Amino acid sequence: MKDKLTAPNVLALNANWQAIDVYTPQKAFCMMASGAAAGLDTSDGSMIPLLWEKWIVLPTEPGEEAAMTAKGPIRIPRVVIAVNYRFLRIKTEPLTHETIARRQDYCCAYSGRPVRRKNWSLDHVIPKSRGGSSSWDNLVIADKEVNNRKGDRTPSEAGLSLLHRPQAPRRFVPGDDIKRKFGILFREWEPFVSGLR
Repeated sequence: MKDKLTAPNVLALNANWQAIDVYTPQKAFCMMASGAAAGLDTSDGSMIPLLWEKWIVLPTEPGEEAAMTAKGPIRIPRVVIAVNYRFLRIKTEPLTHETIARRQDYCCAYSGRPVRRKNWSLDHVIPKSRGGSSSWDNLVIADKEVNNRKGDRTPSEAGLSLLHRPQAPRRFVPGDDIKRKFGILFREWEPFVSGLR
């Protein structure tokens, strides 16, 4: 029972019906009971937001997850709508070794060969000693051997060329992150996360 209420598996939407987070059923129930969220009933094929008073009297279907209470089972919502929250936070990736490596699909920026964390090093395309910045468009992951050969030179001076011009990753909305982390757990999530990258 405890896992059923504490595993994050309830898609949260803002008041504009945009995916913003994934909640635990426990958090979803608390928000619904306080009036901060409405559960999305999709049982008859339509999408009807229901406040707590109407949600707790919904019948549970066979095979449907429900939380047992003293008054009987309460259906666990698959989607909730934060009724007073209209914002959509636009996020940017932090500039770290890991995010730079992920941007390059964990491959050396010069050779294109896959590199493991222990074999890569962070390279300033334009060396810092020559005014190169520590920014998305000047940092790449390179194989340690290649980076040692490049040294304190530009790629052209070292006889190297970048396979792709480094650039900042695109900004993403929370729904992108939800799809990347969770996928589409339930068919009720599809209209809200399937079109995201």
